[in-house]
Amino acid sequence: MNATPRYEKLGLFYLGRELPIGGEPSNPLPLLYNSKHLTTHGVIIGMTGSGKTGMGINLIEEAIMDDVPAIIIDPKGDMANLMLTFPDLRPADFQPWIDSSEASRKKRSVEQLAEETARTWKNGLSLWGQGKERIRTLVEKADLTVYTPGNYSGVRISIVSRFAAPTDEIVNDPDSLNALVSSTCNSLLSLVNIEGDPLVSREHVLVSSLLLHFWRNKEDLTIESLIGAIVTPPFEKVGVFGLADYFPQSARMKLAMLLNNVVANPSFSAWLEGDPLDIQHILYGEKGTPRTAIFSIAHLSDKERMFFVTLLLNALISWMRRQEGTSSLRALLYMDEIFGYFPPTGNPPSKKPMLLLLKQARAFGVGVVLATQNPVDLDYKGLSNIGTWFVGRLQTPQDQQRVLDGIVGSRDGHLDRTRVRQLLSTMKGRQFLLASAHLEAPLLFETRWAMSYLKGPISLQDISKLMRNRRKEEEKAEPEANVLPARAGDVQHQPPIVHESIVQRYFLPPVYTDEIIFEPWLAASASVRFYNAKRNIDQIKSCKIRCYLDDFYTEPRWSESEAFDIDLDACRDRPPKASLFLSLPSNVSALKSFKRYEKEFSDYLYHSQRLSLLRVPSLRMESKPGEGKDAFMVRVSGRLREEKEAAIEKRLRKFQARRDRIEAKLQRAYAKLEKEKHDVFQKKTDTLVSFGTAILGAVLGRKAVSSTTLSRTAGGIKKAGRISKEKEDVRVAEQTAAQLEQERTALLVEQNDAIEALIDTYDFSKITTESFSIKPRRSDIFDVQVCLLWEMVPPQL
Repeated sequence: MNATPRYEKLGLFYLGRELPIGGEPSNPLPLLYNSKHLTTHGVIIGMTGSGKTGMGINLIEEAIMDDVPAIIIDPKGDMANLMLTFPDLRPADFQPWIDSSEASRKKRSVEQLAEETARTWKNGLSLWGQGKERIRTLVEKADLTVYTPGNYSGVRISIVSRFAAPTDEIVNDPDSLNALVSSTCNSLLSLVNIEGDPLVSREHVLVSSLLLHFWRNKEDLTIESLIGAIVTPPFEKVGVFGLADYFPQSARMKLAMLLNNVVANPSFSAWLEGDPLDIQHILYGEKGTPRTAIFSIAHLSDKERMFFVTLLLNALISWMRRQEGTSSLRALLYMDEIFGYFPPTGNPPSKKPMLLLLKQARAFGVGVVLATQNPVDLDYKGLSNIGTWFVGRLQTPQDQQRVLDGIVGSRDGHLDRTRVRQLLSTMKGRQFLLASAHLEAPLLFETRWAMSYLKGPISLQDISKLMRNRRKEEEKAEPEANVLPARAGDVQHQPPIVHESIVQRYFLPPVYTDEIIFEPWLAASASVRFYNAKRNIDQIKSCKIRCYLDDFYTEPRWSESEAFDIDLDACRDRPPKASLFLSLPSNVSALKSFKRYEKEFSDYLYHSQRLSLLRVPSLRMESKPGEGKDAFMVRVSGRLREEKEAAIEKRLRKFQARRDRIEAKLQRAYAKLEKEKHDVFQKKTDTLVSFGTAILGAVLGRKAVSSTTLSRTAGGIKKAGRISKEKEDVRVAEQTAAQLEQERTALLVEQNDAIEALIDTYDFSKITTESFSIKPRRSDIFDVQVCLLWEMVPPQL
C-alpha cells in the first residue's frame, strides 16, 4: 500500500508548504492547489527578489506533471530555465550553464561552482521531498519548445496566416469580432508607428473595414494581400463618404508603402518562416500529447513585442472559441511580465484580447496567469476577473493598497484588512500570500524548490544551444521541392479538335510568361454527401481528381489519379490568343462525350469514399467530421480529466463520514490528556497525515476537512509520555488516542489505495480507440462533372 498518494495524478499542484500566520501553531501541511481553480485565472505579484519567477516556474512544472499544456509569453527571458532540468544532478550537467563571471566573483573555478550548484540543488530538492525520479518524470513528460519570433535563435514561428478568417462563433458575436478587428488593426499599424484614435484615424477605419469585409466573407488575408487591398479596396464607400473623398488614392498608397517597407525589410523574413501560429499544434503533439511553448520576446523592440503578443492572444481566442466547454483546466496561458500590455489607463492593442480572455476563457477551461512586480500596472477590471492571487513581498504602500483592494474588496468585507496588510509587510523571499475565491481565508506559504535550474535570464545564444536539435529535426522534415518532369508531346498552334459536347476549361496560374503552353488533363469533380441522422452528421465533401493525358493514356484509372484544387467553374472557357497546345491522345480526341467517364467516376466514389471516424467505446465518444485524430484525442483527454476529478471527489466524500466519526472521538480523547506529551508515533505517520490532509483540503475544500483539527491531533500524540504512569485514566486515554490514531492512519491508507485504483481506470495511455466509417448512398453523389482541363505549363526559371 502506498503511504503518499500520487497527487500529480489528482489534478493537484504541489506549490510549497504552508506557514504559520501570526501566533497560530505551526502547520506542516504541503500546499496542494487544485488545478481547476486556475480556470478562474491567477496573478503572481512580487517585487524583485520576492521569488516571483521561481513561483511561476513551479507553476509550469506542475502543469507539465499534470499533463496540462501551456503557452508562456516571456518578455524577460527567464522562463526558458524550464529547459534546464537534470535528473542525475551531476556537476557536469550544470557546468555549461554556469556564469564564468559569477564564478570569478566568488573566487571559484567554473568546475568548482558547478559542483557547489549541483550539491545545492540536490540538497534543496531533498528538503522538499523531491528526488531524481520526480525530475526524471518531469523530463519525460515535458515537450518544451522555445520560439523566438522574428529571430532564428530558437524555433521559428510564422505569422503569415494570422489574418486568417476567424471562426463562425467569433464572426457571429459582434463584441468578439469587433475586439479581434480592433486589436489586430492596432497591432499591425503599431509596426509603422500609427497609434491614432480608432474613431478618428483614417488608417484605423480603413484597415478595420478591410478586415471586416474579408472576414465576414470568410476570406483569409496575408500581409501582402492586405497591402494590395489598401491600394485597391473591394468597396467604393467608407460609411457615407465615397472612398476617393474619405481616403484618396495617394494617401492610401502612402500607407501601403509604409507597411510594404516593413515587409520588404530583410529582417522581417524571420517573421514569415517556420511553424505556423497554430494554437492546436503549439499546445498538442501527436495523439493529443500536451506541449509547453515558450515565446521568448526579450530581443524584440517594444512595438514588435506588442504586435506579436496581440496576434498570439487573438489566435488563442480563435482556438478557444472552437473548443467544447469544460470545468477542468484544459490549457494554461502564462505571461511572465504583464507591464505595458494590460495597463489601467490607455488601450494598447493587447488589452482588449487579454480582457476578453479573462472574461470568457473560464468556460473553455483555459486558465490565464499573469505576473508583475507592481499591481498598479494591471487593469482593475481585469483584476476583478481573477480568482487566485499569489502575493509576495511588495515594496510600496501603493502596491499594498492595490492588493488589499483586490483581495479584501472581492470578499464583501469578510476579510480583515489589517490582518492582510500585516501579512504583506512581514513576508520574506519565496514566501507568498495565497488568496483565492476557493479558500475561506488567505494562507501563507513558502514555495518549494524548483526542479529546473534557475540560471537567470536565458540569452539568444543559450536558446540557440537549447533548440539546436529541434531545428535540425525541422530541417530534415522539410519536404523537398516538387520538381515536375518535362512534358512530352508535339506542340500545336491550335487546340486539338474534340466533340462539341465535351466541356473544356483553361487554367492560367497568376505568373507572367512570354509563351503560354497548355497541357491536357482529364479532370473529374463531384460532391459526396455523408448523412447519418442518429449521429447528427450531414457532411458534404468536394472530390476533385485528375489524370494526365499523355501518349501512354488508355483509360482513366481513378484510384491512381491525383487530387487538385483548381476551381473549374472559375476557369476560362476559351484560351488566350497565340496559345500553344500539347497533343491529345487519339482515343480521347475520338470520344463524343464523357458520359461513360462520369458514370465510372460516380461508381468509383460510391465504392471508395468513406467518412472515417474514431470512437472510444469506454467513454461513448466519437470524433466529428473533419476532426483529426490528434484533436479527437485532446477531447478524450479532457473528458477523462473531468470524469476523473468527479470520481475522485465522489470517492473521497464516501470516506467523509468515517473520518468525521474518528475525528470526533479523537477530540474527546485528547481533551482528557494534559498538554505535555511526547511523540509515540513514527515520523512517517505524521507525513502520511500531513499529505492526506492536504489532499483532502485541496480536493474537497477547507470546509470539508479541518486542517487545524488534523494538525492538532497529529501533533497531540507527540506528547504522550510526560504524564505519570500511575494515573490510570491518562493511560487509558493514551491507549484510546493511539488506537484512534492507528484507525485514522489505516483509513487514510485505505482511502489512498482506493484513489490509486481509481486513477488507474482513467489512465490516458490505456484508452483504446476504434475506427469506423460512414458510406454514402448512391443518391448522395451528385454534381458529377468530367471535363478536359487545359493547364498552363509552368515557365522554366
